[in-house]
Order: sequence, then C-alpha cells, then structure tokens
Amino acid sequence: MAQVVVWAENSVTRAGLAAMVTATALEVTEQFSTLAQLQAELRTQPTDLVLMAPSVLTETVTRNLVQIVTEDSLETNLAILLLVDFWPDASPLEPAENADHRQLQRHLTPLFATGRVSMLPLSVSTSQVQGAIAAILQGFVVIHPDLVNLVSANPPPLVVETEVDRDGPLDPLTPREIEVLNQLAAGLSNKAIAQQLTISEHTVKFHISAILAKLDVASRTEAVAVGIRTGLVML
Repeated sequence: MAQVVVWAENSVTRAGLAAMVTATALEVTEQFSTLAQLQAELRTQPTDLVLMAPSVLTETVTRNLVQIVTEDSLETNLAILLLVDFWPDASPLEPAENADHRQLQRHLTPLFATGRVSMLPLSVSTSQVQGAIAAILQGFVVIHPDLVNLVSANPPPLVVETEVDRDGPLDPLTPREIEVLNQLAAGLSNKAIAQQLTISEHTVKFHISAILAKLDVASRTEAVAVGIRTGLVML
C-alpha cells in the first residue's frame, strides 16, 4: 500500500486532508504541522505521497518544497499534491501584464520543474482529490486548468504522463461509460455506482470491463489516470 503523509499548519485542515486520503482506502501514516517535522520524517521513512495545504504559499515555502522532492536521501520517488486556498483569476491575462502574476509564476515554476508536484485549489471536492491521488500514484502530475498559465511560458498539459506511453488513439467511450468512469474517479464501489446511475451492478461491471478494454488498462486506478489525462475525467 502507498505510504501517504499529510502536512498543514492548521489542525482542522490536517484532519480534512487525512479524511480525503482515507476515503480512497489509503492510510495516512503520519500528520505534521511544520515543514521541519515533515522533512525529518521523509529523510528516514519511505513515503510515496505528501498531501499538503500551506496557510500561505510563500517563496520560502516553495523553495523548501523543491528541496524536499529533490533530496538525494529520499528512498522513493516522492510526489506532492499541493492544495492551496488562493486561486488565480482564470481570465486570459498575459503574465507580463500583472506583477502579482509574474511573482506567483516565479514561485511555482521551480516546483513544477521537479516533475513531482501537483496542484489543486483547496476548494475542490473529495472526489476530485481522490481522482488526483489515483493519477499521481500511477506516475502522473495533475495541474488544474486555471493554473496552467502560471506554470511557465510553455505550460504542460493538464495531466502529464511520466511513466506510461501508449501509442495510437483510444477507442471512444460511450456517454454512459464516461459517467461510470467519473464515478470510479470519485472512489465509488460498483454497488454505489449502480445506485447513483440507477442501473444494476451487473451492468456496472459490464461497463467497467468495456472501459478497461477501450483504455487498454488492467485496473480501475489505471482507467481513472488515463481518463484524467485524456480529459474524460475532469478535476
């Protein structure tokens, strides 16, 4: 099972992040309130994912996060899912036209250059966080669309695949299969999906089998990851 830790200065926020993780059937191994505590833990304990929500995303915090994910002493390919409570205006402003925009871009670009950091607004739903975690643990980087123009002058796609390279177009999913795939991304069981879509569990299993075949994957988690990358699952 993946090793997941949580970091946030605020105790209520930490509890909320931990609940999001446990809703994905993963276990939070540790929770921390300071970056110093987190760094000490990561130097001694293998960790796959850190879910974190800083009170303020300052340049000092981003610099420390870059140091964390690039330390040679880390025993695993650590990934970070960063949830922030600020959120940039999604209007198509050029970075050069806005000083605050440029400053924020300078903070964020080194983070994403590591290839280890994903970022979403803190206001996203639990199901969206679950989908992001599933994708990240499959080797993806998840970036919210509103953030793309802050990452760099040549922004990456919404989800960047780092491990799996599939050639050729995917078979198209039907509207019902897309609905089922999004329910999978929300972490629902077959029974819960059946109730949500008012269909039988047998039909749900049939749709899931079709989804796995069309996306050329072997598991529900892989299907969600591919769905996010291709835009079938929206974060």
